[in-house]
Amino acid sequence: MKVHICMHMIAASTLLLAFFALLAAVDGVYLHLWKFRLHARPRSWMEHVWHTISAVLFVPILITLFLAPTAGPVLWAGVALLGLLHIVEVFDVKAERDSRTELGGLPRAELALHWVLVGTRSISTALALVARPSAAWSMSAPLTIGAHPAWVTALVGVIVPGTIAIAVLHLVLAWRYRPIGCCAVAT
Repeated sequence: MKVHICMHMIAASTLLLAFFALLAAVDGVYLHLWKFRLHARPRSWMEHVWHTISAVLFVPILITLFLAPTAGPVLWAGVALLGLLHIVEVFDVKAERDSRTELGGLPRAELALHWVLVGTRSISTALALVARPSAAWSMSAPLTIGAHPAWVTALVGVIVPGTIAIAVLHLVLAWRYRPIGCCAVAT
């Protein structure tokens, strides 16, 4: 019975993760990069940096918490990265007010989208974590316990490359549009 409950949680977690990934692409690529061009606005560049750090952190979070039923040190590394992501998001939220003033502030629809994104990712992550057996939380546990259904691994496996591409795009744009004097490379 426990395995059934866990597999239902993993299924729900994965479907919510896929929904999150689609909405995050709309927010992160369409709104932030294309429509508002946050990376190219000097006042919004720091907000773009926080988005970049979030995008980079999310790649190993996907791999350590969603791709396989990790355990032990790998599971704890994923949880630590998730905690770091939450800290980065606090700085992102703090940067948004100043960042968006020349745009008239953060649009209500985008704010609503952010709430949906945070909620969807939080529920997806919580389900992925509570679906693991208690033995998975031991530091002496093997790196994985059991296996996810093939469709879960396949779906998360499709999300990972897209997430990597978005992280790389954010890095390139952050570097390309960095403020004058910032991050100078010695020659």
